[in-house]
Amino acid sequence: MTLRVGRLGHVGIAVRDMERSVNFYTEVLGMQLTEQFNYGMDEVGHGVAVLSGSFVRNDSTHHCLSIFTLRNAVEPPAQHAFGLHHIAFEMNSSDDLLALYRRFEERGIAIVNARKGGPGNQPRFYGRDPDGNLLEFYWSIDQIGWDGIPRPYPPIEEIELESFDFEAFERDRERMAAAAKAANKA
Repeated sequence: MTLRVGRLGHVGIAVRDMERSVNFYTEVLGMQLTEQFNYGMDEVGHGVAVLSGSFVRNDSTHHCLSIFTLRNAVEPPAQHAFGLHHIAFEMNSSDDLLALYRRFEERGIAIVNARKGGPGNQPRFYGRDPDGNLLEFYWSIDQIGWDGIPRPYPPIEEIELESFDFEAFERDRERMAAAAKAANKA
């Protein structure tokens, strides 16, 4: 088999108390908080159930752990349980990402959606394993620079992966980073 995931990229968990969880991973385990967000009730987020999130890292990769709280949930509905939210796999290239997407389609494996933008700003698609676990497959997640500040990114939006222009995406992302860097120097 020549097509395979490059590496386990990050794990997403759903928690009851965001502050308690972030404190544990940063203060007890010594990880770094990259950024936090809250979605409005009508905003597209990391799945329809996600209300807020924190992205934590241990190196320059934007995040290796995504921590989420869920909408209207003291106890979440069965399909959105506390604990594992998703497992993300990094692909070695945009060609590999697209080839895996096509493999899912060819084998009749349901694709949840494909997106770009948001924290980490990586083109990606989501599917489920045979037991229903949410899986993310992505390419080219942002890296955090020497200043520890994530680059600006557009909001999350659905994309059609088959026609997505990966080269234009990379150019736009670099242009946004250069503009942000110039604005910080001013």
